[in-house]
Amino acid sequence: MPDTVTDIIDGLQEVDGDRDVGDVVEMLEHRGTAPLLIIPPLVEMSPAGFVPGVPSTIAAITALFAAQIVMGHPHLWLPNRVARRQIPEGKLTKTLRHLRPWAEWLDRTLSGHRLHLLVSGPARRLAATLVVALCILVPPLEVVPGATTLPMTAILCIGLALLFRNGVLMLLACGTSVAAFYVVIRLLF
Repeated sequence: MPDTVTDIIDGLQEVDGDRDVGDVVEMLEHRGTAPLLIIPPLVEMSPAGFVPGVPSTIAAITALFAAQIVMGHPHLWLPNRVARRQIPEGKLTKTLRHLRPWAEWLDRTLSGHRLHLLVSGPARRLAATLVVALCILVPPLEVVPGATTLPMTAILCIGLALLFRNGVLMLLACGTSVAAFYVVIRLLF
């Protein structure tokens, strides 16, 4: 049985304090790659996501993780500059406290294996490829306040589908992805 989102949040609260981004990634990596596709979109959807530049930074980090999943790397790598960036004490706990009710709802709603074929084997790498494409959409959308939430929602759905091994959720993620691409095309052309 995979970890729940609440389990991931509890684990992250244990790392709060005098820690850096690398410590958080290492803790998440021990739980599989899905949490690394869940936590960044959740942070982007929090009030922090409305700070200019934050959505693009989160998208770049998420794309880095997803690209490594596509290539089949056993351990995920971060540039030293990002990995050694200190997390202010209490900041992570405050964000996680805000996210906890959503995590509990997600755990209740999404548990159960459905359409397993869409979230296993080569489908995982295809999903990670889709995540990279969605991350590329974020910087141009940042000019419209709140618009980055659409591709980040699709990324969150992909991460949750992989975590819970829920193919129905992967279908929802694909639909949300199509909507995100449509919005970008309409905005840019």
